[in-house]
Amino acid sequence: MTTNNQTILAVQGMNCASCVRHIDEALKDVNGVSGVEVRLREGKVLVQHDPNNVPVAILVNALKDAGYESSLART
Repeated sequence: MTTNNQTILAVQGMNCASCVRHIDEALKDVNGVSGVEVRLREGKVLVQHDPNNVPVAILVNALKDAGYESSLART
């Protein structure tokens, strides 16, 4: 059984529609990610994923590979 959680990441350097597209594509390419919602104005990304198969570190690394620094967002 797959359990999906939502993780909210704060993303630095995201400032245009092109950034949104790159971030969306980078995270959707990660096996185990089932949904991505990029919030440009907030500088955050909401990621639906199975934390057992896709830990936060993998999400952060995918964004780093795409050229963006990120971390868990403070709520």
